[in-house]
Amino acid sequence: MPLDVLLLLEGTYPYVQGGVSSWVNRLLHGFPNLRFGVIFLGSARSDYDGKKYVIADNVLHYEEHFLYDVQYMRAPRQPSHVAPDIERIRAAHASFRQDSLSEASGIDIQSLVDGMGTTEKQFMHNRAIWDFFLESYQAIENKPAFIDYFWTLRGMHSPLWLLKKIVENAPIAKVYHSASTGYSGYLGALLAYSQKGTLIVSEHGIYTKERRIDLMLAQWIHDKGRFLERGDAVSYIRELWIRFFEILARAAYQEAHHIVSLYTGARDLQIKDGAPLAKLSTIPNGVSVSTFSPARHAFADTGNIIAFIGRVVPIKDIKTYIRAVRLLTDRDPDIRAWIVGPEEEDPEYFRECQLLIRHLRLDTQVQFLGYRSTVEILRGIRLSVLSSISESLPLAVLESFAAGIPVIATDVGSCRELILGKSPEDRNIGAAGEVVAIANPNALAVSIEKVLYHREIWTKMSSAAIARVERFYQENHMFAAYQALYGLKGKDKTWQE
Repeated sequence: MPLDVLLLLEGTYPYVQGGVSSWVNRLLHGFPNLRFGVIFLGSARSDYDGKKYVIADNVLHYEEHFLYDVQYMRAPRQPSHVAPDIERIRAAHASFRQDSLSEASGIDIQSLVDGMGTTEKQFMHNRAIWDFFLESYQAIENKPAFIDYFWTLRGMHSPLWLLKKIVENAPIAKVYHSASTGYSGYLGALLAYSQKGTLIVSEHGIYTKERRIDLMLAQWIHDKGRFLERGDAVSYIRELWIRFFEILARAAYQEAHHIVSLYTGARDLQIKDGAPLAKLSTIPNGVSVSTFSPARHAFADTGNIIAFIGRVVPIKDIKTYIRAVRLLTDRDPDIRAWIVGPEEEDPEYFRECQLLIRHLRLDTQVQFLGYRSTVEILRGIRLSVLSSISESLPLAVLESFAAGIPVIATDVGSCRELILGKSPEDRNIGAAGEVVAIANPNALAVSIEKVLYHREIWTKMSSAAIARVERFYQENHMFAAYQALYGLKGKDKTWQE
């Protein structure tokens, strides 16, 4: 009997807490009568320290794969006399290099399913492939070091062979649902094509945009100084990786039946990356308001305590949050600023944040609390702060609203419409916080001060936060929308609150 839904998850549930993982966990428990499967794709096994969620009872199939634990096979003692189809490989790579993703012709998914005319062994060790690498390298205008080019191509292609094997052994499902593009979206494209199933791609953040940011800042790519230090054109290797992730997105968009974003502002980015307009829809995140409403409290019930709730990673720009706190201590040395969320995803960035706290002499004011119950944190704070340089529709904002906590957030993703309102009806509710520019500690500090210390302003924003989340962002609205995408009939309403 086929599964109802096979979830394809990259770097999230069940190994990472919060964010998309929380959404997946709620989806599984919200549809207890559906037969789910989960395929988890991780980076390297050593990057994870155990599962953070107990696998739900209605997950009838679970498997996990770690893409960068793939070991390069040793060269065979006897070379194969079967030559790879170089012309097919050349044609595939030519289609990948098209300039305009939004106007590009279709990707030959059958060719990808077939391994582009070669095998893993041939790709890794055949002389004809080596010659193709050399040919491609010579055509590059601003050549990187060949050794970097060679290992980059190997590193890009190696996980694709593992994904091909996963497809060959995957269970049959009525619906394949990927929570992003990237590797999981690419896997979804291969599965939907091979098994003639329905593919849904839900984008919580625009994967290609986030990878572009990561790659621009990456220090493991060897070029003439980091991009932000040079201020000139993107190096070839960085551009190659960016292009690779755009190709994965194109494949997912092409084979998807439904492409979901969390807010309408993401649609332009999806279309730019090749998503057909006719496939696009918007399903905002929702929260169980009753879960967080017990954390509601009055202005005077807490001290001057603020909290950042999220992962400790560069894209959240926690350093700007810390610098803003330093500015606030000039007025209020007793302010307390919590950083609440998993710290293990990027240990180096976590250490940098700790060093910055010591350097600014904020050891008393700023505390890392690790992963905690969000409800318990919201009970004890007066203000929630989000300093990210990229977001989609953050659950931390909705959870704060459900607890009546105003939010100060950077102007990224849907934060502006969450805090100030989207439609005329929504805007009439009033502001539920403040919106500031990214990477601006002074602006962040000014907005925090405006709300944190003024009872009347805080009370109005708290009431607006509650009204907005109760009117527009209830979890059952989200479940109803996914019920329709999953093809469930009215009598099959299975979600539970």
